[in-house]
Amino acid sequence: MQHVQQLDSEHAYIDSCLYRRISEPLHSKECMPHFRRSGLDGYAILSEEASFATPQNPTRLKVIEEVPAGSISSKQVVPGTAIRVMTGSSVPDRANAVVMFEQTEELQEDGQYFIHIKHKVNYGQNIVNVGDEIKSGQLLMGAGTRIGPGQIALLASLGYEKVPVIRRPVVGVLTTGSELITPGEPLLPGKIRNSNAYMLAAQIEQYGGRAVRYGTAPDDIREVARTIRTAIEECDMLIVSGGVSVGDYDVMAEFFSAKNENGMELLFNKIAMRPGSPTSAAAINKKLLFGLSGNPGACFVGFELLVRPALLAMQGISSPFIHTIKAVMADDFDKGCPHDRYIRGHMTFSNQQMSVSVLKKNSSSMLVSIQDANCLILIPSGSKGIAAGQQVEVIPLPYEITLCGK
Repeated sequence: MQHVQQLDSEHAYIDSCLYRRISEPLHSKECMPHFRRSGLDGYAILSEEASFATPQNPTRLKVIEEVPAGSISSKQVVPGTAIRVMTGSSVPDRANAVVMFEQTEELQEDGQYFIHIKHKVNYGQNIVNVGDEIKSGQLLMGAGTRIGPGQIALLASLGYEKVPVIRRPVVGVLTTGSELITPGEPLLPGKIRNSNAYMLAAQIEQYGGRAVRYGTAPDDIREVARTIRTAIEECDMLIVSGGVSVGDYDVMAEFFSAKNENGMELLFNKIAMRPGSPTSAAAINKKLLFGLSGNPGACFVGFELLVRPALLAMQGISSPFIHTIKAVMADDFDKGCPHDRYIRGHMTFSNQQMSVSVLKKNSSSMLVSIQDANCLILIPSGSKGIAAGQQVEVIPLPYEITLCGK
C-alpha cells in the first residue's frame, strides 16, 4: 500500500459521475428548501382557526386562491380564508399549517368555494421550513464518497452542475499464454478461450477503474517485457494474468526474478495461500504491477484480495482494506491445507443467522462457481477443515446476499 499513489482530481458533469469518488469535501451553497414548502396537496390555513375542529363542529373557510407548484401566491392567508396549494408549492404568507385534501370537505355556494375542516390542525403541520433538509454551509459528503443515485439527486438539487471527482484509475490488463484465443475464435484442440481478460476488466470497472486490454502475449519473455514497459507508461496500474507459476513456459515468473534487468522493485513473489499462491507484485516507475494466476478461480480471488484494496486507495478511500464478517458453516469442509484458503461461497441470511455454503467446482482452474459466489470463506491453515455449525470469517463480495425466512 505504501506504493499506492492517489490520483489527481478533475471535474465531471453530474450526469457522467455515477460511481465516481468525490475528491474533496462538498458543502451546501444554499438552504434546502430555500422557501417554505408544502409537503402535500391541501389547503394553507391559520392553524389556530382549526385547533378545535370536530366532525360535529367543523371549521368553515373560504378558498381565495390556488397556487400550483412553481408559483407564488399573490394573496395572504387571513382569518376565515384558505389557499389551495400543491405538493412542493410555496406556502403563502402568514399561513402556518397545511391540511391535506382528504381531511377536508369541499363545497360550492353561489360560485364561491369553501372547505370544512373536521379535525384538529396543528401549528406547522405539513410545512417544510427553510433549511429543514439542508442548512447553508452544511457538509454534504466527504472526500472519497462514492457517488450513487442518492448523491446525484442531492448534488443536482443544490446546483452542482459539475462535481470534483478523483480521476478514474487506468488499469492495464495483459494476459499471457500461447494457448489463449478470443471468444469469437473457433475452439481447437489444446486451445482455451481467454476469460481472464474480460473478468479482470469487469472487476476493474466494478471498483471504479477504467480497464485497457493489451491483448495476449505469447510465452516469450522479450515480448512480455516489451508489452509491460509500454503498458506501464500508459496506465496507472498493470495486471498480468498467467505465467507466474514454475512451468517451463511461465514467463512472468522469469520476469519477476530478473528484477534488476527490468528496473523494478519486487514487492512479493508468491504468497502462502490457496488459491493463487504464485501471485506476485512489483513497482515499476512508481506504478504497481500485479502478476495473477492464469487459473480463473485463482485470478479472481487474487484480484479481490490484493488488487481491489490498491485500486480503491488510488481513488482516495481511507480504509480500502478487506473487511470480514462472521457466518456459520452450513456444511462440512473437511479438506486440510498447510496454507490459509479463500473458498468461493454463498451467504444466506435466514432465521436471524448468517450462514455460508461452499460452492461446488471450487478448484483454482474452474470458473463456473464465480457467478454464484457472493463471498470468500476464509478456511485457516491446518490439518483439518471446518465442520458444519462452526463459525468462520467471510469476505463479502459486491453481490446480493440471499435473504430467506423471517
